Amino acid sequence: MSSEPAALSAKEGRGLYRALVLRKQLILAGLALALLMSLCIDLALGPASYSLGQVVLALVSPASVPLQVRVVLWEIRLPIALMAVVVGAALSIAGAQMQTILNNPLASPFTLGISAAASFGAALALAFGVALIPAAIEYVVPLNAFVVAMLTALVIHLLSLKRGVTVETIVLLGIALVFTFNALLALVQYLSSEQALAAVVFWTMGSLTKATWPKLIITSLILLATLPIFARRA
Repeated sequence: MSSEPAALSAKEGRGLYRALVLRKQLILAGLALALLMSLCIDLALGPASYSLGQVVLALVSPASVPLQVRVVLWEIRLPIALMAVVVGAALSIAGAQMQTILNNPLASPFTLGISAAASFGAALALAFGVALIPAAIEYVVPLNAFVVAMLTALVIHLLSLKRGVTVETIVLLGIALVFTFNALLALVQYLSSEQALAAVVFWTMGSLTKATWPKLIITSLILLATLPIFARRA
């Protein structure tokens, strides 16, 4: 007699699990469809507006649309739109990793000062032309931001390895780093020329207008290379 309720309970559990999986799949499918629609709308809007039909035709069969439409969509708008998708995915993964590491749903790269460190590194290149890693001029700013951010993350990691260090200690260190790098950034802005100051402020606000196919490929490869590592340690 007791086995029947147990079997029924197991059957109900499997049914609830399948329903939960189906619900998640439907949500993901809906989000993917919304992303695709948003991408097409973004490609259609701008100084030169196109219909959704023209956009789809240009994406599916580029040779069948006029040269002007092909250049605008494929060489200008599509790299920017896809870069927005890749950057959004990278930021989402970074936020999820921070929340996992600190066991805090409110944690983010801003919490530990990593974002502020990146802004300071970029400002050094924009204001004073400092290149921490020799590279082509168009890659100096992101490389500076990356290097300073990684050095900051390394400092936090080394501190976390010490005995007796708690999550609260790491968060407090992160807050101190935020104020430190914000102060250094303010000093750089104070010492900058008007043109450099405008460039620093514009960079900290964020923009994807300079996205190109090579930059998109590099960013995508970095994301794809780090994703399995994060998934294994999630």
